[in-house]
Amino acid sequence: MPPKLVFQHQVISGGNGDQTGEYVPSEWTTHMCDRRDCSNHENLTKCSQCKSALYCSKECQKTDWKHHKSYCQMVVRYPPKADPVTGGEAPLQRHLRLWNARFENSLILAAIVALDLYKRPENIDDLGLVITLRPRAHPEAGSRFKLVSARTAPLSIMMAIMVVTQRSQARGPASGPNLAELHQQHRDEQRAKTGGMEDYAAVMVIANNDGSLPGGLVGTEIRFKPVSIQQHLVRSPQLTDPTLDWYASLEYQVEHDRPNQGRVR
Repeated sequence: MPPKLVFQHQVISGGNGDQTGEYVPSEWTTHMCDRRDCSNHENLTKCSQCKSALYCSKECQKTDWKHHKSYCQMVVRYPPKADPVTGGEAPLQRHLRLWNARFENSLILAAIVALDLYKRPENIDDLGLVITLRPRAHPEAGSRFKLVSARTAPLSIMMAIMVVTQRSQARGPASGPNLAELHQQHRDEQRAKTGGMEDYAAVMVIANNDGSLPGGLVGTEIRFKPVSIQQHLVRSPQLTDPTLDWYASLEYQVEHDRPNQGRVR
C-alpha cells in the first residue's frame, strides 16, 4: 500500500496518519491577491501586461513588482502563437496561463525542496524544475490540468528546449536578449537589489494537449516560468523537514485544486 499522507505546515511529510491529513480550509481554493503578504480576495484585477497576476490594489501591484517582474516581462517578450483556428488565445494557452498563476506558490515551494536549495544553494545555477501536465475537466479555469510528472533537469537542457520553442515563434533579432540572458539578467538584478536574499529559480511547464481542449493547438505548449526564491523560505523549518515529500504535496495540491497560498513562513 502507498504511504498515507500527513499534512504538516501545509505540505506533505512522510509517515503514517489519516489519508486526508489535517483540515484544509476551503479558502485555499479562493483567488487571492498575489502580493506575498496580502490575503485579500475581493476586487481583484489582472496585471495589464501578462494578464495572469491578480492584485487588489495598485499599491499591492507596485509592491509585488520586484517578484513579478521577471515572469511578466518574459510573457510580454515571448508571447504565445495565436490559435490558427480562432486567431486569438487558444484554450490550451489560456488555461495554462491561468494554471501558472494559480499554482505559483505551489511551484515555488516544490522548487525549493526539489532543488535541495537549503543544503545545495548552488543548484539554482545549474538545475531547474520541469513540470508536465495533461488537460482535465474542472470547474475552475485555473485548475484544468492534471500533474503527469515533476522532476529536476539541467538548466542548460531547459534553455535548449526554449531556444527551439522561441524559434518556432519566429522571434526577430530586434526582440531583445535571448531567454537565458534575460533570466540571468533578472537574477543578477534581484540578488543585487536584495543583498542576495532573493533569487529566481527556473521552472518549465509543459502542457500536452491530447485534443481535450478545443482550438487549433492540439500539440504541446511550453512555458518558462521563473519563480521568486526567498532565503527565509529556503531556511524555514517547514521546508527543511527531512520527511517532506515535495512531489506528493504538489500532486495533492494540483489534483484537489488546493494551491498553496503562500502561508508557509
